[in-house]
Formats: sequence, C-alpha cells, structure tokens
Amino acid sequence: MHDAAAKSLSANVTGSSETYRASLLRDRLWRAALWFCGFIGFLLPVAIIGYLIIEGLRFVSWQFLTDYPKGSPLGTEGGIWPAVEGSLALASIGLLVAFPLALGGGLYLSEYGRSQRFNKIVRFLVECLAAVPSIIFGLFGYAFLVVFLKFGISLIAGGLVLALIMFPILLIAVQESLRSVDEAYREMGLSLGVTRFYLVRRVLLRKAWRGIVAGIVLAVGHAVGSAAPVLFTASVYFSKGGLGLDRPVMTLPTHLYNLVSEAISFDQAFGTALILIAGLLIFNASAMLLRRLGGGFTQ
Repeated sequence: MHDAAAKSLSANVTGSSETYRASLLRDRLWRAALWFCGFIGFLLPVAIIGYLIIEGLRFVSWQFLTDYPKGSPLGTEGGIWPAVEGSLALASIGLLVAFPLALGGGLYLSEYGRSQRFNKIVRFLVECLAAVPSIIFGLFGYAFLVVFLKFGISLIAGGLVLALIMFPILLIAVQESLRSVDEAYREMGLSLGVTRFYLVRRVLLRKAWRGIVAGIVLAVGHAVGSAAPVLFTASVYFSKGGLGLDRPVMTLPTHLYNLVSEAISFDQAFGTALILIAGLLIFNASAMLLRRLGGGFTQ
C-alpha cells in the first residue's frame, strides 16, 4: 500500500515537473517572440531615418533651405523655401480655424454636456472623422471649396481642408485633457459658488494646457505631412515664394511627390524628405515631452 502511494506521488511530481517545464518553455518562446517584434518595430523607423540622413544630409545646406527650385528640369537645383513657407502657412490657417471650434466642442463635451448618450454619439462621430483617409478630405475640399464656392486652387482652400483634418484630433485632445484634471478641483470650485465658466477659465484650462498643447503639436505635425488634401486644393508645381489667400502654394509633401514621381532629382528628394521628417520628429518629440510633463491625453 505504501509502495502504491509512493509511486502515485512520484508520478504526480513527475507530471507536475513536466508541466512546469513546458509552461516555462512556452513563456520563454513567447518572450523571445515579443522581443523580436519589438526589435523589428524599433529597427524599421531607425533604419528609414538613418537611410534618409545618409542620403540626404549632404544636400542640406542653408542655401537649400532658403532658395527656390531652379535648374532644368525644374527642381534639379536650388532649394525648398517656397515649399517650407507654404506648408507652414497652410498649417497655420488650419490651426487658426480648427482650434477655436475644437476647444469649444471639447469644453462642451467635458464640462457642459449633460446627456451621456449625446456625448457618446458625438465622440463616436468625431473618432470616425479622425479615421477618414486624408484623400477623402482632399476630394471634398476640391468639390466644395475649389469648385462650388469658387475658391480655386488657393491657400485658403488648402488651409480649410487641413482644418477639417486637425479638428477631430484637437477636439479629442481638449476633451481628454480636461477629463484628466482631478475631479476634486471641480467639486471645490462649485462648492465655493464660482460659475462654471470661471472654473473652466481659471482652473481647468490651466491644469489641462499641457495636454492641449501636445494635441496641437500632433495635429499640426499630421497636417504638415499630408500630401493628398493640398494636392487637390492648394498645391502648385512651382513658386518663387510669397503668400496670398487666393494664390496656390508649394508644400513639402507635394514637392517631394513631384520630384520622385517624375524622376526629376532623387538627391533633392532625399534632402526634402530629410527636412520633412526632421520637422515631424521635432513636432512629435515636443508632444511627447509635454505629455510627460503632465496633462497628457490618449487618442
């Protein structure tokens, strides 16, 4: 009887040991797979940026940044200043239009909206708008702004289209930044008898500003890197610079597209791509730093 019990116990121990070893092996394999995926995810952007630096840095100079495209065919020489100027102008107009609307919408959804059902529906629609491909915004801008409203291919048409692209990102940023503020501030403010407008203006916005600024940075970076919307509404092949609301402009993404699609100059294309990527990296690094400092939001 004792021998049978000992054999049964030994079998159980052996089975448990084999199960443990199998579980440990699966855990190690799973960990190795995760490390491999993480390494690939890290290696790809580093490789792309490194390749652009190797190929494009030798063509980047002060003259490249401040001159306009030259040569024959056009773009083989000169610089990209009109494209930089146009991209910044479009992003500025888009931000000036989108931010007040997004700020008002985010404040309403976070602080004034009493119907949870209505707030959820609006939030769902805004998230759907954020997921719309940028080329759809471009086609809408061309049909409505350029053709129907007769704005033509112009700075104002492209800026309004970029405002549509930035609006959902900014609204979500404002709403989530305000939600991240401790509820105790609201309770204390209202218990003291201050108005909700005063509470929002003097307390909540001051606590949430870092997240809002981070959202602005991300929205502008996303707009500056969009080629399809401005290709239909604001872009022109060549410009010597100078801005006007009724005039088309060059932009970095469309200039890069023209250089590559028509095989004009890959050297100029690498330099343009490096400047564009460097700008986007600076924008996104600034947003990450602001979120780390406080008031972050999630998209």
